[in-house]
Amino acid sequence: MVIMKKVILKDAVYINPRRIINKGDLTPYIPMSNLEENKRKIQKVEEREYEGSGSRFMNGDILFARITPCLENGKTAFVDVLSENEVAHGSTEFIVFRGKEGVTDNLFVYYLARSDRFRRYAIKSMTGTSGRQRVQIGSIENYEFQLPSLDKQKRIAHILGTLDDKIELNQRMNQTLEAIARAVFKSWFVDFDPVRAKMAGEPYPLPDAVMALFPDELVESELGMIPKGWEVGKLGDFIKIFDSERIPLSRREREKRKGDYPYYGATKIFDYVDDFIFDGIFVLMGEDGSVITKKGYPVLQYVWGKFWANNHAHVLQGKNGFSTEYLYISLSQKNISPFVTGAVQPKLNQNNMKKIKVIKPNVKVLNVFEGYIQNIFKFIRYNQDILDPISNMLDLYLEKITL
Repeated sequence: MVIMKKVILKDAVYINPRRIINKGDLTPYIPMSNLEENKRKIQKVEEREYEGSGSRFMNGDILFARITPCLENGKTAFVDVLSENEVAHGSTEFIVFRGKEGVTDNLFVYYLARSDRFRRYAIKSMTGTSGRQRVQIGSIENYEFQLPSLDKQKRIAHILGTLDDKIELNQRMNQTLEAIARAVFKSWFVDFDPVRAKMAGEPYPLPDAVMALFPDELVESELGMIPKGWEVGKLGDFIKIFDSERIPLSRREREKRKGDYPYYGATKIFDYVDDFIFDGIFVLMGEDGSVITKKGYPVLQYVWGKFWANNHAHVLQGKNGFSTEYLYISLSQKNISPFVTGAVQPKLNQNNMKKIKVIKPNVKVLNVFEGYIQNIFKFIRYNQDILDPISNMLDLYLEKITL
């Protein structure tokens, strides 16, 4: 029998434990933007002078976002990127948790803070004006939950940590694979490295049969110098648009229709619902013109399987020799800001999207690249499909962790 006792948070966990940094000290700094959604690991640490305010923490502490929408989006991280006994500081919008020695395991506390049950409790307790609501310490310190023995906590944390590690490993692998595809695309179709190598009489790391497919001359075009024999076309000639099939669902409707199918918005999955609209491989590109990077690149989602999409993302597939994968890689390196209209509500409408200029390589080069990226993205989909049941298992454990 597993012995559990009912406790409140402040009796089992230190909340904002005392950490000393002198004003003016240069220390590691972690802003809110460096926390990824539903990710344990902190990937990036900056350095900044401590000005006398903000959260302070050490290895083993947990950073919990207390402000909307960061809390709702799952920004909770476990600090393990500092040197021994080093104290760092970060956003004022973090609440810092730490387990009490002999009472709670730090990693268990992390998964407690990340659980949907705790997050829902914290969200309901938020106060403040719309759009700037925050969790107050007094609102969560009396959160009540069942606390297992310390040994049981460590076993639970080990299981959840192992699942998390597998998810992170596969995600890093997919990021690497996609980065390779982007790099090859840029080399072939943006920088024209094989063509330039042939022009200069220099070697390039491709088989002779593939190099023979590239021309050895660049010519003027609407988009500047491009390989001879290649063309400039419009995006509309190479995409199928499925926007007319999108159906938005309000948050209330989604709450009533909870299910297994992802509900996509302009940049991410918002929910899971009980039905789907689309089934296949697609690219989602934000219709809201503000959803672009600082360089003007669109924020894209490469999605597959059965899903629902709202009306904030264009739903696209490739056609006429351009695969959906080629479309995804190509658009990810395209500055679309000149095609966004509207000062108050910027938007990339369908007509302007179709006008985006793209380079059309010769068919033989395109076919070689298509074969290359199809293998890469097949592996990416395989990796992600392995992750889905692991993620579901992790979510199930998190839901039951202190019931």
